[in-house]
Amino acid sequence: MKKENIHSGHRSRLRDRVNKEGLDNFQEHEVLEYVLSFVIPYKDTNPIAHALIKKFGSLVGVLEADPDEIKTVTGMGEVSSQFLASVLQIYNYYEKKKMNKVSTINRPEDTYEFIHRYYKGKLNEELYLISLTPNNHIIRCEKVVEGTGAQAKITIRKITDMMSRNRVSNVIITHNHPSGSAVPSYEDDQITQALVASLAINDSFLVDHLIVGDDGFYSYRRAGKIESYKNKIKDFLTNRIAQNEAPYEVDYDQE
Repeated sequence: MKKENIHSGHRSRLRDRVNKEGLDNFQEHEVLEYVLSFVIPYKDTNPIAHALIKKFGSLVGVLEADPDEIKTVTGMGEVSSQFLASVLQIYNYYEKKKMNKVSTINRPEDTYEFIHRYYKGKLNEELYLISLTPNNHIIRCEKVVEGTGAQAKITIRKITDMMSRNRVSNVIITHNHPSGSAVPSYEDDQITQALVASLAINDSFLVDHLIVGDDGFYSYRRAGKIESYKNKIKDFLTNRIAQNEAPYEVDYDQE
């Protein structure tokens, strides 16, 4: 005989509310209660949701928690714990796939639109390399390193190796500031200047270095620093480099 679910009426009302209103007006424990109702069929998920929020502090804390830790909360089992731990991974996967709709970068805003979802929920600095065709079409986006500040020399060597492997000469680098502000640090300036010099000597081009923070982004090209760094190393540039500017020099900052 099929077991009757005494909570089915409440769950039906909860789902009807989501269908009509969305989740914007829900409290955090209500969102968890709703999500858990799909994987915990015969229990009241309301007290479980409250217990999860109490243990991990917030909905974000729950979704970022280790499944083994989630499993210690009364009412949570192997499957439901793994499900909660997978929600954020599924969302990030969706965001990255959605991001692929941006295929050409002509402005810093395009770079930000393409890359900022990579940094959602990240607690450490991560540096990415975006490889471009001469017409600014995106070829590939790859993580270079985490924790960029103390690894400048290693980072530059790795970037040049990746460019050689991808057979590209135009690139953008981006990294995040988990602290919130997109204002560049002294170390950011140093690695950008060193990379401009290293690439220019090899007839390659750093199109931009974009820093992503909670307050938006900072573009080295828009700030004029890429050109400034080029001028500082002009004694090291060959005439061939000076006479063969990349196409992005004209187009990148146009609105």
